Amino acid sequence: MRPKDIIADMKTMYGIQVMYSKAHDALQYALSLTYGTHEESFKLLPSFAYVLEQRNPGTITDLQCADDDTFLYFFMSLESSIKGFRRCMRPVIAVDGTHLKERFGGTMFVATAQDGNKQVYPIAFGYGDSENNLSWEWFLECLRGALSHIDDLVFIFDRHASIEAGIFKVFPYATHTICCWHFGENMMKRFHRKDVADIMDSAARTYSEFNYNRHMEELHRLHKAAFEYAIAVGPHKWSRVHCPQRRYRLMTTNVAECINSCLKFARQLPMMTLEFIRNMLQKWFHDRHAAARSMRHQLTDAAHLVILKRVEKCNYMTVNPVDWNIFSVKLKGNQWTVNLHLKTCTCNKFQMDHFPCSHALQRQVHEMLQLCYETVWLLCFYMLIL
Repeated sequence: MRPKDIIADMKTMYGIQVMYSKAHDALQYALSLTYGTHEESFKLLPSFAYVLEQRNPGTITDLQCADDDTFLYFFMSLESSIKGFRRCMRPVIAVDGTHLKERFGGTMFVATAQDGNKQVYPIAFGYGDSENNLSWEWFLECLRGALSHIDDLVFIFDRHASIEAGIFKVFPYATHTICCWHFGENMMKRFHRKDVADIMDSAARTYSEFNYNRHMEELHRLHKAAFEYAIAVGPHKWSRVHCPQRRYRLMTTNVAECINSCLKFARQLPMMTLEFIRNMLQKWFHDRHAAARSMRHQLTDAAHLVILKRVEKCNYMTVNPVDWNIFSVKLKGNQWTVNLHLKTCTCNKFQMDHFPCSHALQRQVHEMLQLCYETVWLLCFYMLIL
């Protein structure tokens, strides 16, 4: 509820015209009765952290104060988030920061991943004074302590200088990539050309070196300065083809932005909205666990839908087997080679996403159709005999 909503309700229900300042004060008073005051919330942080760790063994919290005992930073990562990420998630983490709207301001830091059903998977939260080098370095240090070492780890961020400096210092072994959407927006603001940003986005998302070169040649012809800027930033940071590790299908920090959107209301409440976050995660994990137990497929619903869409494209392809594991697929003069044993395809989607492309699925569809044809032929043969 906003102050102007209170003004409208008072006018409708009681015929009273309320000043904006009075409606604002009434709203703040109601929030303090419900969620407590900002000053009280800071005093409760140590107790909250202690109880959270006791009731959820494996949960990690960290509270930092200045020399005069004033609040500096707070970190929280639930045991279920840590365990689930290490066991089940692809090692790609999106980090982002967003401003708090409460009385004392500050910044909330988030680290998120994406689960197998294309849902946001929160890993850790932090609170600090602002987005600066010290605060981001502290948050990332806590995150490293919670997750320990993870092979093939990839970070995605929005080119914020403090985030970049912190990741390079705390996670030097990880692959550092940037959000394609933010990179395109930066290019559009710098060169004032939307077509340049669109070509840049296509070059970043493509799976093949051939298409990447084609888009970059087009960018060079269209705007030489934009081409040189993209090369100077480093294709290994924004291009899927040139990334040293797999980004899978995560090319943006959208999963982190979604968390910020979910906490839009909570960001204006006192610091103890950490309990609000804990309740939200508890509900998410419970609902997803229930949904997983009732799944009708071996794959998640999102993965099953992707497979169905890719199978639809198989109707127009032809298969030429080389052996049991290797075969070539042709479509409109183009040809791809699939190796099921190595899980690779010359389109690069199979090995980059670790998810079968339509060419790899074509072999299975071809075998199923062959089986159907043989079954129908046998049925017709038996009917003729009878």
